[in-house]
Amino acid sequence: MRMLLPIVFLLFLHPVSGQNFFEIRGRIVDSTSGNPLSFAQISLHRTELGTTTNEDGNFRLDIPAGNREDTLLIYYLGYETRKIPVKACFVPSIEISLNPVMLQLSEVEVIGLTPQEVIRKAVEAIPANYGKDPLILTAFIRSQKSVNNKLAEYTEAIIDDLKTGYYLYKSGDSGKKHKQSNIPVLLKGRVTSDTNLVNAMGDVGRNVGCLSCNFINDFVEFYHQSILDEDLFRYYDLSMEELIQPEGGKIYHIRFAQKEDVKKRFWKGELFIDGASFAVMKIMQKPSMYAYDAYEKTKYNRGYTILNKPGWVEEMPFIQQTIIYSKRDTAWFLSSIRTENWMTFTYPPDGQKLKFSYNNDVVITNATRDPEKVKNFKGDKIIGTTQRWDQIVGRPDEIFWASFNYLPVEEALKNAIECIGK
Repeated sequence: MRMLLPIVFLLFLHPVSGQNFFEIRGRIVDSTSGNPLSFAQISLHRTELGTTTNEDGNFRLDIPAGNREDTLLIYYLGYETRKIPVKACFVPSIEISLNPVMLQLSEVEVIGLTPQEVIRKAVEAIPANYGKDPLILTAFIRSQKSVNNKLAEYTEAIIDDLKTGYYLYKSGDSGKKHKQSNIPVLLKGRVTSDTNLVNAMGDVGRNVGCLSCNFINDFVEFYHQSILDEDLFRYYDLSMEELIQPEGGKIYHIRFAQKEDVKKRFWKGELFIDGASFAVMKIMQKPSMYAYDAYEKTKYNRGYTILNKPGWVEEMPFIQQTIIYSKRDTAWFLSSIRTENWMTFTYPPDGQKLKFSYNNDVVITNATRDPEKVKNFKGDKIIGTTQRWDQIVGRPDEIFWASFNYLPVEEALKNAIECIGK
């Protein structure tokens, strides 16, 4: 259990894949309020290495010893980008403040493009911005399962994931694209679990969930049936404003919401698109409440077995998703995916209710398109689909995890972990 606690911020060298790395830890905050900035992006200039901050604004990044003369780039939408020499970060913990500087253009300024036109241009630019060739992403994944607001399972993993590349394809080819892309390899994993409590959730709590499913919300790759799909524009109300970036240029900020008279299940949220490259920078979405009636009509179509009793019904889940993309070196890459699910299950015979939540963080720490690495990649699309975490990770590598934590553990989460099984 002690290895799940936050690691004291100490600078040290440790070997990873035969190469020495410097560990950098720190915190990103708003310069005016001092509040932490979650999802701030940190990357090593001229490389594909990077990470993001956790809810407390904390981060951790391994810097190859050969890059100690390079520069860190710290970016957060709506704030001034900062460049900091790597050598300046060689302290136990560094606090980096960002200045909020993004401004909205005047209301009287004429916007030359409609939201629909901007989204179309963003989709057309996907191959140029994100790269058509296959690539391997290295990702740190953290998952939390809670039952009735009590943390029941806490897992962390590092995986390599092979993607077939970012290119344009017909909607009818989406199934083939999903099948061929996102082939994972589990590198490291660990789990702390209240096994009885998780197993009691039956269908809902038992499985790991396929490792490749961590990437199904990469909407730039799987843009069909998302807000990027122009076939769905007729179901949404779209509005847009233009924002000025501190370095010059603009960002298109698009708000989308399901139309009130649409009797299907869609979303509401926000979309940020770079004005120069038309790269998708950030997508935030949650279910539209106009989808409630459509969900009510279908919720009895599938029953769940929970507490060894079949027939449980899931009420309309509340889901929040945040997907962030960042520019590393000369290309754009997936940076992070956060998915938060809150579900309530009802047992109709007696009205009993259970609340289940599932929070998932995916942080991309590296990317490569090296042809040899791609060619020799050996992954398994099936792993985790019928297994619990403790079945696939085996015995934890205590030495490895004692010096590794890409998303430092927040205080509230640390306390919840300590209570698992009690």
